[in-house]
Amino acid sequence: MSSFAMVLLEGGVDLEVVVGLPELTSFLEEEVAGYSCGEYIYKVDAGKGTLGGRWIFVVNAIDPLMEGRPLIPLGRIEVEPLPGEGVHICVPPRIEQAVPRIDAADWDGRLFGAFVFQLLNSLQERKLIELPGVLPTV
Repeated sequence: MSSFAMVLLEGGVDLEVVVGLPELTSFLEEEVAGYSCGEYIYKVDAGKGTLGGRWIFVVNAIDPLMEGRPLIPLGRIEVEPLPGEGVHICVPPRIEQAVPRIDAADWDGRLFGAFVFQLLNSLQERKLIELPGVLPTV
C-alpha cells in the first residue's frame, strides 16, 4: 500500500456530498459493482442503521474464483444525512474500525485502501467532490 493510502486509512476520511441518502445508496450499489483490486472484487453490505438516520456499511472483498468462500471484511463506512440537503460520509480511522477479522484479512490495508481510493475517484467523476487529481487504485 502506498504511504498516502496508509496515512488516509490511519487518519480516516470525512466528507460531505450534496445528494440524499437514497441517491448515495444507489450510487454505492452501481459504482462498487465495478471496483476491483487484483483478483478481488467488492461487496458493500448494510449493517446497522436507523431509518432517516445514520447507516453503517461494511465493505467486503470477494475472490470470485473461490466460490462459496466467506466474504473478507475490510472495514466500514458510516453515512448520515445532514440537515437540509446532503450526506456526511465517514471512513473511520483504521484503529476505530470495529469490524471483526479486518487485520487478519487485510493486514496492510491494501484492499481497503484501494476501495476508498476508488470510492473517492467515483465521487469526483460524478462531480460530488473535488480532488487535485485521480487517486491511484493499485
